[in-house]
Amino acid sequence: MPDFYQHRLVTTLHQLADPPFEEQQEQLKEYTKKKPITLVMPALYSEVEGPALPGILDHLEKVEFINEVVISMNRMDASQFKKAKEFFSRLPQKHYIIWNDGPEMSKVYDHLSDAQITNYIPGKGCNVWMAYGFIMARGNAGVIAMHDSDILSYHKEMLARLCLPTVHPGLEYDYCKSYYGRVSDRMYGRVTRLFVIPLLRALIKVFGNLRMLDYLEGFRYPLSGEFSITTDLARRVRMPGDWGLEVGMLVEVYHNTTVNGICQVDLGSNFEHKHQHLGHQHDDPEPTVDKGLMKMAREIALSLLSSLASEGIIMNSGSLKSLRLTYERIAKELIRRYHDDSTINGLNYYRHEEAQAIEAFSAALNNATQVFATEGYEAKQIPNWNRTFSAVPELSEQLKDVIENDNR
Repeated sequence: MPDFYQHRLVTTLHQLADPPFEEQQEQLKEYTKKKPITLVMPALYSEVEGPALPGILDHLEKVEFINEVVISMNRMDASQFKKAKEFFSRLPQKHYIIWNDGPEMSKVYDHLSDAQITNYIPGKGCNVWMAYGFIMARGNAGVIAMHDSDILSYHKEMLARLCLPTVHPGLEYDYCKSYYGRVSDRMYGRVTRLFVIPLLRALIKVFGNLRMLDYLEGFRYPLSGEFSITTDLARRVRMPGDWGLEVGMLVEVYHNTTVNGICQVDLGSNFEHKHQHLGHQHDDPEPTVDKGLMKMAREIALSLLSSLASEGIIMNSGSLKSLRLTYERIAKELIRRYHDDSTINGLNYYRHEEAQAIEAFSAALNNATQVFATEGYEAKQIPNWNRTFSAVPELSEQLKDVIENDNR
């Protein structure tokens, strides 16, 4: 039985019924006459050869409310780019592949570097940012939907639910974030469950009920990679360039629209993504924070601390030490709740592994607070497209020429 709980700041759109996809599709086809939707999928070439993308394309072939698809990719050579074009050629929608580290796009990034906008930072942040720029250069989208390319349990109904809040004429949302379960025989989503949620609660405990923290804590799955956004808002938001992408985007959206224009939607299924390694063994004498989920946790923590500093919050060594200890206490208290939730649902629960993960995340947080205190860390942000097109007016035509030529 679904619940209907509403957080006091962020509107939650639950799955309370199962309307037929055909009805939703007809609705969306009507709405998109005024607000066309472009779908963005950031991807590595390895995902073309992985198990998830073929299933995603099976569903996208049946979707009629998407105007265009932009697949923003990196880590591939010329022969792999050719294979990628063949792979995506069965999509019925008009589609483009952005070869971010290809020879022609490298010239675009060199141009941006010369204009002191950004250097090429390989990864999801640059892939998504460049897709935004290309969509805005084309000028024929009202809404951008985005989802990852590694969703094993993908279904077309998910995409309809993701787009409806931002395209429906009776709903006035500029940004819609997804949430869902990560459950099979056990609970997954360790970084969200065991790091981000307890860290946000610890930040509130240490620094008080700041509106931005209350807003962030209201998201049920702040690290989900699926959202829809109006192109007007997409023009205004800067793009985080590291693992802090999802949390950093939530902060950028918070600063560029009203909270009433932000919602989260239940996509109504247990998502199956690839599971990353922790990047740390419990018996390591010196845990490393430069790989795996520990690297992710470190960069998320740095992003949050940088966002707090930009709100005028002063943090010293005492408050940062208190933050780490408070995080550990809150995270370890959650272990009992996750255990009990797993037990009543007949799931496996590995308490020792969960405790090890918290210890690893605490080490990542400790590293982040030390870096923040000693080096004055500022989150990496790629400038928004309003500034970029203002600084490089010819970029719009250059982007269209390069990407359209690459796809011929």
